[in-house]
Amino acid sequence: MNEYSELIRAIATLLWPILAFVSLIIFRGEIAKAIGRIKKGKFLGQEVELSEDLIKLQLTATEASEEVASMPQLENEKALEASEKEQPDFDDSAIKNIIKQASHSPKTALILLASEVEKEARQTLASIGKFKTSRKLTLSQIIDELDSHYGLPKHVSSSLRLFWDTRNKIIHGGAAEDRNILSAIDSGVTILKTLQALPRETNLIHNEGVTIYSDSICKNEIPNAKGIILKTFSSSGAHVFYRIFPSTRTHFKKGIRVAWEWSFENTWNDAWYKDPETNEIKLAWNSSAEFIGRNLDDI
Repeated sequence: MNEYSELIRAIATLLWPILAFVSLIIFRGEIAKAIGRIKKGKFLGQEVELSEDLIKLQLTATEASEEVASMPQLENEKALEASEKEQPDFDDSAIKNIIKQASHSPKTALILLASEVEKEARQTLASIGKFKTSRKLTLSQIIDELDSHYGLPKHVSSSLRLFWDTRNKIIHGGAAEDRNILSAIDSGVTILKTLQALPRETNLIHNEGVTIYSDSICKNEIPNAKGIILKTFSSSGAHVFYRIFPSTRTHFKKGIRVAWEWSFENTWNDAWYKDPETNEIKLAWNSSAEFIGRNLDDI
């Protein structure tokens, strides 16, 4: 009997590798899918897939910030002391709110941050007169438009795209550890500040509409239009100057930031106005199209 038992065990030992091989052949499709799910973090958690992306995102966000800091300004103003510069007031409450929200719900904070990044990209494009009002642009299209204007350093556009991809994986891909979401938020805030640092003029409404005239003694008022006075900050904030353009629009409010947008349906020839602060008669323009810049917060 012992001889038969030994024989059965020997046969089983020989057959097991064959059975395993046959099983591998039969179920190779299912096994491959299972391995794929593990690689994508479906079994072991999404963090398996995100970890490399988060590290890369941190690196590209930092490099993008350094690259924008080294970009030349629109004017050669770097030599001026900070005390000589007048900067427009920017609202940083959004970032503060995101950081506060992150302590309670990192995923909600990431959603808010992604929205701010997209909005800042749109507003930057509108500030330089490149935002197409006739169609809604995707973030990828906005990045392409910004790149065509600035010739963005490679890490700026790549960090934007990588942040958006990471955001989508976390928001739509299922559960993610809070520490990974917070890492994405940290990189995203760096990217948002990098966008804000891109050199461009800032235009604020200084006066929402003065009377304009067709003669140099200001007797013949031009109907159905007003002169909109802009307070313009140069890219570095070192220069502040005022300029006036005609408009039939009525949405302008003192102090708001506006887009650099124009309509050529209406044009005006020589015009003059009385400076509202000094009452001095000044030439407004020799010829001008209509300024229609929207409130940047509405874009």
